[in-house]
Amino acid sequence: MNKTMMMAIASVGTIASVSNFCFAANGTQLTGYGAKAAGMAGASVAFPQDAIAAATNPAGMAEVGSRVDGDMQILYVESDTEFLNSDNKHSGERYAPIPEFGINYQLNDQFTLGLSTAASGVLFRYDDALIPNPNLDRAKGAFMQVVALPTLGYKINDQLSLGLSLALAAQRFEVQGIPLPDGSGGFPAHGVQYSYGAGWRAGALWKANDWLSLGAMYAAKIKMSNLDKYEDDLLSTVGGSFDVPEQYSVGIAVKPTDQLTFALDWQHIAWQNVDAFHELFGWRSQDIFRAGVAYELNPQWTVRTGYSTTRKQFGSEYATQNALLVGINPNALTIGATRTLQNGGELTFGYEYDLTTSVKGSGPSEGTKIRTNMGFVTIGYGWKF
Repeated sequence: MNKTMMMAIASVGTIASVSNFCFAANGTQLTGYGAKAAGMAGASVAFPQDAIAAATNPAGMAEVGSRVDGDMQILYVESDTEFLNSDNKHSGERYAPIPEFGINYQLNDQFTLGLSTAASGVLFRYDDALIPNPNLDRAKGAFMQVVALPTLGYKINDQLSLGLSLALAAQRFEVQGIPLPDGSGGFPAHGVQYSYGAGWRAGALWKANDWLSLGAMYAAKIKMSNLDKYEDDLLSTVGGSFDVPEQYSVGIAVKPTDQLTFALDWQHIAWQNVDAFHELFGWRSQDIFRAGVAYELNPQWTVRTGYSTTRKQFGSEYATQNALLVGINPNALTIGATRTLQNGGELTFGYEYDLTTSVKGSGPSEGTKIRTNMGFVTIGYGWKF
């Protein structure tokens, strides 16, 4: 086995540690958070619509009033991979539910207090081992992350709102069947390990007039605690943890009529500044552009659509290292609708299709090819009180 192949297998071994399903659309993150924003491809920095708004812009909580929201994004993903050569083929398909929750309370005319959640992760598994070896179990595992965002919203006046969130992150990590660099067997299985960290997010939302809103958000990098049993082998070269990357975004919402709203967001995720993602997987930072439209057909029905686009989080020379991180689809189309009920409730549903894409390895990844097809169905319920 040559040196390049040994290095590739070692990298994939680490990557398999975050594989079982894959519910990522932008690196490890979803296209949109909250059922309504998901229907607009995530465009919501300047257009908050529910109590999950802090996941995109904490200032949005000052605008949504007292309400509670819960939804489920259900992922379907299938992938076909040629690993190291065209004769070594693998495939798999999985489903994964991704719950979300938010609650917000209007304390007075100026202050709100709320909580939003933001789930993310990369999980996938193939139907067989990546390399033929009787001493190697099928690689499987999971990397899941939830950030809870207790949020204080402050409405300075009718035009300007601010928001500040404490970001409390928890990760779950489990692997087995990871190949050793020389291909002779696998790393020992350490079972489930947990990691924790805390950071902060801040946002602003300015309603310039009745038809134009501008928003901005900054989320600081979260330093996560070590995954103790993995820090001496799989994660030994990157400090033993997966930090949550710094990110920031700006958005604009235009409302030409009372029924119609256009929203446009730009988001930057600094994957390149997180050792575990950059050094092990070759991930580079992403600039994500999202455009969404919401139209109120009548007091009972609102319909939405949107489009999100970015570049892949890695180049073709890193295809082998990302053979199990199959969430490589950089472009997404979405639709959605909300039915407003008489009791103050709202039933929202939507669908996201991540355009089928493939990566053909080059340089040290020559011979590896990944093709992925994935989508999300979203169902949510909100209640104003």
